[in-house]
Amino acid sequence: MRTRIRHGLAAVLTVSALSLTAACGGSTDGGDKKAADKPAADKPAAEPTTAAAAPLTAAQMKAATLELKDLPSGWKNSTGPDTPEPKADKPECQPLAGFVAKEISGATMGPSAHFERGNAESVLSTYVFTYPAAGATDFVKSLGTSLDTCKGFAAELQGMKMDVTLEKLAGPKAGEESHAFRLKMKLAQMAMTVESNMMVVRQGTGVAKIVHVPANASGHKDFDALAKLAADRFVKGAQS
Repeated sequence: MRTRIRHGLAAVLTVSALSLTAACGGSTDGGDKKAADKPAADKPAAEPTTAAAAPLTAAQMKAATLELKDLPSGWKNSTGPDTPEPKADKPECQPLAGFVAKEISGATMGPSAHFERGNAESVLSTYVFTYPAAGATDFVKSLGTSLDTCKGFAAELQGMKMDVTLEKLAGPKAGEESHAFRLKMKLAQMAMTVESNMMVVRQGTGVAKIVHVPANASGHKDFDALAKLAADRFVKGAQS
C-alpha cells in the first residue's frame, strides 16, 4: 500500500498533483486533440505573428516528444494522470505550482510521454507545448523569476496538506534557454517526502517540460543524462 501511495505522490510532481494510485499499462498521450488534428500554427493568435514567431506545428511537437527507443534499457511505457493546476499559497510561487499541471495555461499542448522503470519506482515524463509570438519566452522568464524568488509553498493533496520546497540545479544546458530544479514535497501526516527533478527547455516558440522522480535519493544522479536525452530530442524536433 505504501508503494502505491508513494507512486501517487510521485505523480504529483510528475504532473499529477491529485493522484494517489499507481498508473498501469502504457501509452503516449496525444495531448490536446485539436492540437493533434491540425498544426498549432493554424490556431488563432492573440496578435499577428511573423513566420519566425509562429507556434510549433503538431508535426514538430510530435517529432520533439521523447520515445521509449530513446531511453536506456530497463524503461517501459507508462501513463500519466490528468492533473488540474494547483494553487500555491504565495503568488511568487504560482508559476512553479502551475508547472506541475498536465495542461499549461495559455499554451497549445502537444503530445506527452510517460515512462517507468521497475514497478514504477522511477518515473520519467515529458511534455511539449507551444505559444505564438513571444509567449514561450515570457513563460520561461516567468518560471525563472519564480525560481529566484520562491523559497517554497504550501498546497493541498486530496485533503492532505503538503509543504513544497525547491532547489535550483545546474542540470544540462539545452535549447535557447533552460532551467533545472528539484521540488521536495513533504506530507507530515504521512511522514513521507517525495523529491522530483524538473527541467524546462525553450527552443523558439516551443517549450518542453521534463520530470524525473527517482526511486530514492541515489537515483538523482540519473537526472542529467535522462534530461539531456529528452532535451536533445525536443530541440531537434522543434527545429525540424
